Amino acid sequence: MSAPPERTTPTYWDVRYRENNAPWDQGIVAPEVRAFVAEHPGDGRWALDIGCGTGTHSRELARHGYRVVGLDLSWVALRRALTAARQEGLPWYGVQADATDLILVQQSFAVTLDIGCFHGLTPEQQQRYAAGLALRLEPGGFYLLYAVHPAESGTDGPPGVRPEQVEVVFRPFLRVVDYRPGWQGDRRADWWLWQWGGR
Repeated sequence: MSAPPERTTPTYWDVRYRENNAPWDQGIVAPEVRAFVAEHPGDGRWALDIGCGTGTHSRELARHGYRVVGLDLSWVALRRALTAARQEGLPWYGVQADATDLILVQQSFAVTLDIGCFHGLTPEQQQRYAAGLALRLEPGGFYLLYAVHPAESGTDGPPGVRPEQVEVVFRPFLRVVDYRPGWQGDRRADWWLWQWGGR
């Protein structure tokens, strides 16, 4: 019997999506995202959805005037996202890539969204992610982040990240516009809205 693929490989996530074992991808738009796009319509600007999955939040951004690039490791998820976006006639483009390789995405973005990707990275990966984000976010651009706190030993799901670690990673080039602590089930979780003042 072969070993299961590692979480850092596209195969791992493709298998999860093929088996419909993706509880994080419920097809429900977060109210924080709805509130943001209502206040900040796209007007043709670009948005990046990191770890986009099947594109639920990508499509919400596109419905409000953004041209959206969805980035994910899973080709299966990206195909589903593309199909759904085409059915609505939305400007959505998929990129199969690792979240730590944002430097490879040759586009600047007015908005970058991450619901559930950053909190699964190691500290070293988080630093690479932040360096890429700094290159891709436009001056004055927004970054929306949803992240769960660290899990207790033996708990299923992403390892999580503490709020103070989020601050350490992003404070050098972003300022907090809004911060909302909350819960995901029995696990602490936070919503962040950051903005960059420019290079």
